Amino acid sequence: MRVAYAGVAHSHPFVDAANLRARGALAVGVWDADDGGRRREFAARFGAPEFARLDDLLARHPDVVVATPRTPRAADVAEACARAGVPAFFNKTIAADEAGLDRWRSLPPAPRFTSSVLRFSPALKAFAAALVGRRLRAVEVHAQHDIAAFLEGDRRWQDDPAGAGGTLVNIGIHAWELLDVLVPGATVDVMSAARVIGDVPTSSELRATVHARAGELPVTATVSGVAGADRYAVRVWTDDGIRGLVLPDDLDGLGYDATADAVVRLADGFVAVDAARTAAVYGNALAAARAARDREAPR
Repeated sequence: MRVAYAGVAHSHPFVDAANLRARGALAVGVWDADDGGRRREFAARFGAPEFARLDDLLARHPDVVVATPRTPRAADVAEACARAGVPAFFNKTIAADEAGLDRWRSLPPAPRFTSSVLRFSPALKAFAAALVGRRLRAVEVHAQHDIAAFLEGDRRWQDDPAGAGGTLVNIGIHAWELLDVLVPGATVDVMSAARVIGDVPTSSELRATVHARAGELPVTATVSGVAGADRYAVRVWTDDGIRGLVLPDDLDGLGYDATADAVVRLADGFVAVDAARTAAVYGNALAAARAARDREAPR
């Protein structure tokens, strides 16, 4: 399988490339319009030729594209892949605001999908399967990822609400993907949301809590960028008790391995995540960010 890498804006495509190489894939090239240093690092690590133009990369006739451009470029990259007739998987994030999401949703149909890797976590899938047939009374989702690395140098675009969306979108998308696995296609009405900036030089927020409802189902989402280890977790209330899961903190447990498998299947035409589910996830994340940012945030 021949894989092209359209953007290497953050760490995920480096893990994707290692996992796909372990599955026999060949990296036919890499393009990134914003970060030549990361592009060169990726090229050296995976033996991938560098391309200055995306169209030249796509002219290598890859079987599939792993796309990780900076968020404002995502829709343009998707459009280019569609014109070239190449299936494409997009790492997060593909929209930082409603206008970006509208642009993504207006793209012509093509074999593409985007997702947080967490959606493919084997432990999360097993947890969700065990809930089938049980009535959920409430759901909590929790996404914690230290944002310190996003507050300096060439990674600050991830903390920018106009870049990757800031903490409530860039990290928050993981929380809303967790909800979508447990309650497929859920769209929420945000009842209240509050954020804290903290004593860090963030352009967005350090932490936020969101209270919402998906229909009659109460949903609480915690999105956190405080110092410390990553933590992704869910908890549900059912008539027969409370169940919870903290995702295992390793590449397989977080879903990276299964994401690579989904990319392999995409090359054969199987799209793992329906576009409507993606629209719901991003709609929830953006609504939560808007509600929290409409209020003055304490330090």
